[in-house]
Amino acid sequence: MNFSPHRAPRAFTLIELLTVIAIIAILMGLLFPAIGLVKEQANKARAKNDVSNIVTAVRTYNVEYGKFPSIAGAGKAADPSAAVEDSICGDEAAGADSGTPNSLLFNTLRAIPEGLNAEPPNGRNPKKIVFFEGRSVSNVQQPRGGFVDQQGAGAGVKGSYFDPWGKQYTIIIDQNYNNVLNLQKQYKDFTDSAQDDTEDIGIRSGVGAFSLGKDNALGNAGNKAFKSGTETSDDVVSWQ
Repeated sequence: MNFSPHRAPRAFTLIELLTVIAIIAILMGLLFPAIGLVKEQANKARAKNDVSNIVTAVRTYNVEYGKFPSIAGAGKAADPSAAVEDSICGDEAAGADSGTPNSLLFNTLRAIPEGLNAEPPNGRNPKKIVFFEGRSVSNVQQPRGGFVDQQGAGAGVKGSYFDPWGKQYTIIIDQNYNNVLNLQKQYKDFTDSAQDDTEDIGIRSGVGAFSLGKDNALGNAGNKAFKSGTETSDDVVSWQ
């Protein structure tokens, strides 16, 4: 009887191994940008949903109480005889560093008895209606996509609502009830060209909310314009 000798399994040559490694590297190079794009689209969709829900919550509060929720110090002019200004809170609020985090609004909308909503006798939401809900962030030091509800988070942080990129959502409310949101300080697109303050320039709405987007900068390329030529900023706004 003739027996065939056993053959040792053929191993990869060095060239074949390098070829496989190169193909894997190319595929990974193509895959990673796609994953990043999908993640960014998901973040934008979440932010768009958030700003829409914020606007809905403020409007529902208005229906329930017959007025918009107020924010301490916002909407008050230095001169008592001057016109009342729109109120604003969040990272791009005028004077945000001096005490206008969006927690001042969300404590009221979430029926949490803290801050303004703890003022006697019954706070800003005496019926204790929950107008807005959202998940808590997992990392207090780098909050993204939720509320910072943990104790010891610090003034202006605890109770604030952050977008998927780590900035507080900014909310502006029509405190003078003229149905126009004055965003001239935020977006130069809404600057009065006549510069005489005789006409309302802004968004026709009672409330607006926006996120700074991935670049964490206001407007397009930091020029404070929502639209610059044919380019539009990555800011996520409720009015579009």
